[in-house]
Amino acid sequence: TSLPAGRPQVEVEVESMDKAGNFIGWLHIEGLNLSVALVEHALSKVHFTAERSPYYKALLAAEEAAKKKKEKVWSHYEETPVEEVVPVLEEKERTANYKPVFVTEITDDLHFYVQDVETGAQLEKLMENMRAEVGSHPPVEGSYAPRRGDFCIAKFVDGEWYRARVEKVESAAKVHIFYIDYGNKETLPATRLAALPPAFSTRVLPAQATEYKFAFIQVPQDVSTG
Repeated sequence: TSLPAGRPQVEVEVESMDKAGNFIGWLHIEGLNLSVALVEHALSKVHFTAERSPYYKALLAAEEAAKKKKEKVWSHYEETPVEEVVPVLEEKERTANYKPVFVTEITDDLHFYVQDVETGAQLEKLMENMRAEVGSHPPVEGSYAPRRGDFCIAKFVDGEWYRARVEKVESAAKVHIFYIDYGNKETLPATRLAALPPAFSTRVLPAQATEYKFAFIQVPQDVSTG
């Protein structure tokens, strides 16, 4: 996978990881912290867990500026006098781990999926070989019976086959799948699915889409942007 010309430089700063393997961190676009930008434009609020973040002061400053504009999530905000509380931040050494990635999908709840640039060539080669294999031995339409949790291949709107995982089977006409190398989801008929050839399984190359989420921000439940 190659980055198209003119696309902005994106960096992911990983801060921590939970037991399930989900990463928590920051997304920087051309040096701009996207979490701070979302707060500044009144599209989200600062979560209380941000107190230990190195970007806490920037998040607070962005939120104060957004409150004064009284737009979006702050459209009904009325300032009330409160006693100033100075948070005591624990000083500790923080090691940032930067690595180049391609952002492939962003969800409505501000989770996002990325591909590691270092393994991009391996994915390209696998996809090329897999499509050649499927082209030489086309699957028989309707022969595949999808089951939840199965790895398979799915024909996307561009007519190409991609690796996927079955998330839910409502009927033969409505199968919910997740593209494991890109992070997007789709509902397809079973006729557009086929078994994943063993030579291209996740044992050969693990799923390339890694999920991240923004640290210390909350997505508003009901926002009117009119």
